[in-house]
Amino acid sequence: MPTATTEIPSPTDPATTTAPDVVDSIERAEFVRREHLGTAGPISTLPDEGTITRWRADHPRWRGRHWTYIGDSDGVVLRLRPVNVARAARRRTA
Repeated sequence: MPTATTEIPSPTDPATTTAPDVVDSIERAEFVRREHLGTAGPISTLPDEGTITRWRADHPRWRGRHWTYIGDSDGVVLRLRPVNVARAARRRTA
């Protein structure tokens, strides 16, 4: 007697995400750290223009400047995703 198994979709998998327009935001310091480690960068470093075009269509709130790898719910698989980097706070000089 066969049994059906239901696969639970990953919340970070672009193919199964229910809200494709949601884009993660990270602080500038976190982006700099990830960039240093090679897990983030500006979109100019991505060779696949098709990915960038798809991200622009799927994520209208993405500013279109940066990418990062984000771990899935288990933290086992890293997925390439668009990311917004928080703008630096302006400091007033006294």
